[in-house]
Formats: sequence, C-alpha cells, structure tokens
Amino acid sequence: MQILDEQENYLLVTDGAHFTVVERRAGKLYGLRHRSCRGVGADDAGVAQLMHDADPCTERQARHLLAEVASQWRDLFECIR
Repeated sequence: MQILDEQENYLLVTDGAHFTVVERRAGKLYGLRHRSCRGVGADDAGVAQLMHDADPCTERQARHLLAEVASQWRDLFECIR
C-alpha cells in the first residue's frame, strides 16, 4: 500500500495498479465507494480488502473524489463550528 495524497481524514491509496479513496477514523480505514460500514485495519491487508470492494477508478478519478470529499468535510465542519 502506498499513500499518494492526504486531505483532512481522507487518503488516496494505491496498490500500484488500482486507486481508491478511504477515510481514516480511530485507527481504521473505511471505503467510500461501497456500502460496507465495517472498518478495516490500517495495514496492507486492510487496504487490499478495500481495493477489492471498491469500484475500479483511475488515479485522476480518485484524486477528484479526494478533493470533493475533503471539501465537503471542510464545509460541514465550518457550518457546525
């Protein structure tokens, strides 16, 4: 697993061939592109599981998703402050 970018609580990760965005909360990782609410360990096996469960996406699509969810998180945070 390699972390390519990080914004707020979100990480753009790759296994070298596939890309996905995950949310990091309380030491666990959660996928954004599938409906599972179960967190996985923040290790290679956990990321491999999230990659398997996620819809395939290109690095460009993943970077766009990362920017979008991080922006939404910031907007929400500013509203509740």
